Amino acid sequence: MVYCGKPSKGCGECRTRKIRCDQARPACSQCIRGKRDCPGYRDQLSLMFRDESKSVMRKAKAEAGSSTSSASSASPARSSQKRSPTRSSRIASPGGSAAENLPSEQTLPLVDQAFNFIFDMGPPEDFAMPNPWSLPLEVQPPPEASQQEAICYFLRGNAIPGSLWMGDFVTRFLAEPGATSSQKAMQSSIIAVSSAMLCRVRKMTSLGDLAQKEYVSALNLLNTALKDAGEAKTNQALGAVVLLAVYEIVTSRAPRDIDQWTNHITGATALLDLRGPEQLKTEIGLRLFLHLRYQIIISCIQRDARVPQSLLDCTEYAMFLRPGEAHGNRLIMIIGRLSNLRVDIREKILTDPREIISVASSIEADLIAWLAVLPPEFNYETHIKSPYDFMFQERCRGLALYDDKYYEYPSLWVCNTWNQYRCARILVSEIIVSHIRKLSDSSSIRLLSDEFRQHCKTIWATTQRLAVDICRSVPYHLGAHLKHASPNFPPPESYMGGLMLLWPLFLAGIVENPNHALRRWVIQCLKMVGHSYGFDQALAIMDIVAADPGILREAEARAVAEEYPTPEETPSSTIPPDLHYSQIPQSGDTIF
Repeated sequence: MVYCGKPSKGCGECRTRKIRCDQARPACSQCIRGKRDCPGYRDQLSLMFRDESKSVMRKAKAEAGSSTSSASSASPARSSQKRSPTRSSRIASPGGSAAENLPSEQTLPLVDQAFNFIFDMGPPEDFAMPNPWSLPLEVQPPPEASQQEAICYFLRGNAIPGSLWMGDFVTRFLAEPGATSSQKAMQSSIIAVSSAMLCRVRKMTSLGDLAQKEYVSALNLLNTALKDAGEAKTNQALGAVVLLAVYEIVTSRAPRDIDQWTNHITGATALLDLRGPEQLKTEIGLRLFLHLRYQIIISCIQRDARVPQSLLDCTEYAMFLRPGEAHGNRLIMIIGRLSNLRVDIREKILTDPREIISVASSIEADLIAWLAVLPPEFNYETHIKSPYDFMFQERCRGLALYDDKYYEYPSLWVCNTWNQYRCARILVSEIIVSHIRKLSDSSSIRLLSDEFRQHCKTIWATTQRLAVDICRSVPYHLGAHLKHASPNFPPPESYMGGLMLLWPLFLAGIVENPNHALRRWVIQCLKMVGHSYGFDQALAIMDIVAADPGILREAEARAVAEEYPTPEETPSSTIPPDLHYSQIPQSGDTIF
């Protein structure tokens, strides 16, 4: 592998026009203003190093042919004479000519006779080394992995173009000597996470010991850094906390260990509050905030905690800094309201079921309105698995599709945004359905208007459909749509995709009852993610999903469906249109 220098980070259009690219997502501002299709951004890591194997083989073949022709034309008398090597003019000699200082052909032949068979038994391609990625993964690594190898494994596993960990932010602090406490904490955090990930994939105890040691070191260094108000506001301190949270995802096997991840997210929330809107003025600070905010909201939903107002304020401010990501920012604001509604219900600030249903329905309407104005860049394609694609299941790490359908998105960021929306719809539907049950317990469901009962029916069908949509997004997260990807080494995006899947899979899994086929499929999917990618938290979530009674419990189902058959029993022609699908511009293919 040859280092080829630092490549341009701009999109293809901006590089062709030789203009500055702002690298916005999902398309840069220059392409949007010029109404051009932005081709996206290249993988920086793969461009920095180039495979020169074929070039070396061509040179070896040319030199071999030249040597063979020279040998066949030489006479026996000339072949017995001493001659200097053909490369003698390139070798410097401190005293005299290069030929005088080199051994003769009799003492040091140019090509050892024991290897001359190579040039007489066919083209060099017959003897080329096999592609290392075509070999089974277990035979590739050496018996012991080094710290550097673990770091490379982590960086490759997060090699999404524009990923937080692939920029100068990480590489600069990994190589910088004499760093501050926050910088050293980030260095130790990266080593801890990378070693823990590689330890679980390769089953290496030594790497596990290194990961634990660096984790403790990172905690001590971070505690030192947080005592200084200036150090606490740095990107390095916040980045170290984010990495420690990832470490907990990798190592938290028991369900109770998930609280350790929550503690780090709570600490990151405090740091974001301390940093204020000033953090969004730098590219790294903005990317750290965008990476953290959804993790914080997930933590708030899990704990029934209120979303910090400072996070919502910064999200609103970020809309002006990155107009191309305004749709994602608006969705975060809606999900923040949903999380706060759950807190109001738990703290009994809201107790009237009708009032709760009204507020939840308002949030549901906002989600539907958000969906209705999505630009074409958010459209995705529905595919049916080809019976002739025999490698598809291997690219899914042995996981079979739920119903032979899968979705393909423009990018992993778009896919994750869709799943954020689906999770929010499932949660708000759960609130509405559960409080409809409370109304039905106190009064007859027959007293409700036909329009309201029909809306309940739509909620029932939509919630089930959203869970299926999440399952259909799994192959894209795992990189199965990349037909040329090696089944023995997952594509870089699949590692980050596996992390993004944990929360959506949890909600999709608890929609149905424990004996439902979808619940069993989600459990198998979480098991695969846990073992194949080394995320122990996936196995902990698997245990929680297996024990959960389900959002759409039979009691709620009877309360909602008392007056009419379930969606499975109703002819499709009588089911009212679902706004979730009918409002999507140019996305009729999502209806199934």
